[in-house]
Amino acid sequence: MVITTKSVEYMPFSLSFASMCNGVAWTIYAIHPFDPYIAGPNGLGTVFSAAQLILYATYYKSTQEQITARKAKAEMGLTEVVVSHDQFNKVSNISAR
Repeated sequence: MVITTKSVEYMPFSLSFASMCNGVAWTIYAIHPFDPYIAGPNGLGTVFSAAQLILYATYYKSTQEQITARKAKAEMGLTEVVVSHDQFNKVSNISAR
């Protein structure tokens, strides 16, 4: 999803970073006496977490640009809208007058 949208908006950095720290800690713990049942899954978790952090670093800037563009598109200044409370309760734009 991150690669197709080129956005990390819904991938929290803190969760990816915590997952990486957890995987590294357990991998180091398993390497000392070398327990393959702990080292294997946590080593893979470390690799996948590193991939997540690389994706986050790669697409962070484009995500900020997308969010800024979305906000700029959705904003409308309050000075541009006039609400008329006449018999029809219609909203008109100042520039249209």
